[in-house]
Amino acid sequence: MTSSNLPLLSGYPLAVRAERIDAANWLDDFAGAPAPVSAALGLATYCERDLVMVRSHIPFSHFNMVLTLGCPAAVDSRAFEAIDAFYSQGGGGRHWVLVNDYSQPADLRDQLVARGYAPDGAWDRVVLQGAAADKWAPHAHGCELVTPASAQQWSDFIVHCYGMPAVIGGWLNALVGRRGWTHAIRREGGAAGGKIVMARSLYCDDEGWAWLGIDAPIPGVMAPCFEDDQSVVATLLACAAARGARAFVSDIEVPSARRDSEAYRRWGELGFSAVYRRELYVKSQQG
Repeated sequence: MTSSNLPLLSGYPLAVRAERIDAANWLDDFAGAPAPVSAALGLATYCERDLVMVRSHIPFSHFNMVLTLGCPAAVDSRAFEAIDAFYSQGGGGRHWVLVNDYSQPADLRDQLVARGYAPDGAWDRVVLQGAAADKWAPHAHGCELVTPASAQQWSDFIVHCYGMPAVIGGWLNALVGRRGWTHAIRREGGAAGGKIVMARSLYCDDEGWAWLGIDAPIPGVMAPCFEDDQSVVATLLACAAARGARAFVSDIEVPSARRDSEAYRRWGELGFSAVYRRELYVKSQQG
């Protein structure tokens, strides 16, 4: 991982770079799954030129997603043919496409609707460019990094939060100690030995860009855990920055038109800004 300063990006170039680290995270996440877990969950990825997709038997959008269509992958008949072929192999074909404010062409949403997709919610992308240790220090306390010794407890907590099958735990455990990955938890009251109340992970590439996710519970969706999450995020940021990370990407999964909710305030206190909206379009079956 490089520790050099990164150029500040904005507009379409920022969206492309942010979507690239997001896609890189999912590709590495799927690649890290042990073979028995991958087979049980039907994990598959597609990466040709700029087009990246993931597929599984897990009925969540995140695990059945076209990640880069229109930003930066070209939108043409070849891309749609690849999408249809990839998801038809998964049985049923239910999948989601992400479209953001900078996706090209401008009529991509109309094209998706014409092909049988329907709007299915939105997220707001938040980005921090540059180290901001002075903002993180007041919040990075009472948390710990996940180690092989605590990996099972961490994975059990996430599986329980999402009500996922136990096999997911084997996948999560494989990410502990995997190159590029860091995981952090906060225990009740920030005390050692207590029960876990918040977890989040970070994936960093070799160019200093990092993605934050695998958050459990989801703040503002599954629990009012903004303070716990903020502490965990700050801990991950400080750890990753010490290793050379300089740009960080995540999402607010309950966007606000005025960007004035608790989620925006908490991310803002850490130095993040909401930079564009990501909209989801779902297609339930082929045809």
